[in-house]
Amino acid sequence: MDGALDLVDPTGQDAAQSTPASRLSWSLTICTYNRPHFLLPMVGYVAQQTRLPREVVIVDASDDWQDSKAALLAAYPEFWETVTLTHVPAKVRAVAYQRNQALDLTSGDIVFSLDDDIYLYPDTADTIMRIYEADPEQRIAMVGALFADLPPEAAQEDDSAVVDSPAPGLKQRLRSWLEAQMTLDRHFVPYGKPVDRSPLEELTLPVRVFATGLINGGRMTFRRGYGVQTRWSELLRYYATHEDSDFSYRMSAHGRLVTAPDARLFHADGNERVLKPYRVNLIRVRNMMALTRVSSARKPISALKLMRSFLKYAALYALIDPIRKRFTLPTVRAYLYGALQVPFFLFAPIRDFKSWYIALQERMYQTR
Repeated sequence: MDGALDLVDPTGQDAAQSTPASRLSWSLTICTYNRPHFLLPMVGYVAQQTRLPREVVIVDASDDWQDSKAALLAAYPEFWETVTLTHVPAKVRAVAYQRNQALDLTSGDIVFSLDDDIYLYPDTADTIMRIYEADPEQRIAMVGALFADLPPEAAQEDDSAVVDSPAPGLKQRLRSWLEAQMTLDRHFVPYGKPVDRSPLEELTLPVRVFATGLINGGRMTFRRGYGVQTRWSELLRYYATHEDSDFSYRMSAHGRLVTAPDARLFHADGNERVLKPYRVNLIRVRNMMALTRVSSARKPISALKLMRSFLKYAALYALIDPIRKRFTLPTVRAYLYGALQVPFFLFAPIRDFKSWYIALQERMYQTR
């Protein structure tokens, strides 16, 4: 979680009993690649929602995508009697491209753009939709759900067993501090002003929300109209780290970003680590520099911010890499490389930077 800020928890009858002027519809988009063992149960949890989507749009980069489509149709025949399934092959095997392709196929007011290994709790969709419906002026652009520790069927219904934890010791406080430095917001360097995390006092909502920073792709929902204007950056290909950071950051120009703690989902942890730590973080810092080059209006200031951020993380990972038994310090080396490369990435006279960077990513990916 990004850190609870300014909880809005209306308890008055007017807020709790308010009826939206119109009931909004939602579309689910899923981008997948060779993971039917996650995709099929994921859709099964969607079929159990107390509020069903208008449609499910799947952009599948798998070679045997038609087999997955046939399996989904066979597994949930009653679900498809009321919900439209659009299951198509990916035009480009890259997550940012797949997300844009899926977005173009949606028709709902709200888009749930989720990973293929996300299991929704039964009331998650309804909880999120009530927030959007209580905001007719569309001040909220995105709502993020909250990751739970257990899948829906294993979750504890009774909180009475929860006991107070003892005061954290020095080791636990140090760990908590390090974890706070690893959030999406801390890694991402804004191209302009930071995301607005001020109080949400101007909004009266039927469920709890808190103002949040960036929202990662696994728990992301947004107003379709804003999403169509923003779109995912197709500068990023293959292992597209920061694609969700960039999208949610640019979405914050349209409205507020919030998290709904009562909208829960479970990440089945299907992200197999296919790249080594050095290459993962090398791609991460290169993506951050490339996005800054194409988005920042004040590149000299952005360059200083990037170098400061990369040096900070090099110092942090000088502690973390050895703890994780990475004695060659792969993460430290990646961030130091980034700090040295900032001037080149931001200021080198490259005529077609997008084409150049896409080609560079292809070489990085193929030589893993």
